[in-house]
Amino acid sequence: MKTEYSFEEVEGSTLFIRNCLTKRDALNIIHPDETIATVLKKMEKHLSLPCATANHEFLGLISKRTIFDAFLTAHQEGILFDEFAKESCEVCINREVSTLTLRNHFEETIEIITRQPFVPIVEGDVLLGIVKRSDVQRSLAIAFATNIHADRLLLGVAEAEGALQRLFTVTHRLGINVVTCVALDAEESALNRRVILKVEKTQKLDQLIQQLERAGYLIISVN
Repeated sequence: MKTEYSFEEVEGSTLFIRNCLTKRDALNIIHPDETIATVLKKMEKHLSLPCATANHEFLGLISKRTIFDAFLTAHQEGILFDEFAKESCEVCINREVSTLTLRNHFEETIEIITRQPFVPIVEGDVLLGIVKRSDVQRSLAIAFATNIHADRLLLGVAEAEGALQRLFTVTHRLGINVVTCVALDAEESALNRRVILKVEKTQKLDQLIQQLERAGYLIISVN
């Protein structure tokens, strides 16, 4: 089993997961032979932590919730908490955890982070690090340019070939700089896509709206 991974292997490639990865060495990691009492001390400032072997093999995650659920099961069998806390933390591991690799696309973290407190990044079975929820939120903020003062247009776009090309033809013709353009799914309709278009503040905003409408775009909202 491969236990080490060189980050140099992906230098220069377009792997955005790498750019927001908290590497293994910077993490508090639980080992399966630790007692529950020891784990609880580690988790004083955490709701959940990754669990891995001494060889960095990723096993799953342990959270305060998984510890609580394990204690409920033990308590039903007549085990008191002091006795339970001396047991191995293996009974508390959630092994049904989705993982990604450095070669996955960053956007694949979005669906996972809605179900898990973090996204473990692995190579084979080896834990390389995690992507935190705050990292996903920050990356989405960059994608949507939330920190840039700009004009925001929400457009309805027909699902047709060249739809985005026509949009950029309009902005280019007017000499308007596009800050970001994000296409979204929408409800079923003739105009079945939504696009958030952000452009630098411009005195040509009215012209942009008129030309987009002539090009077949529905202007849902502006700013």
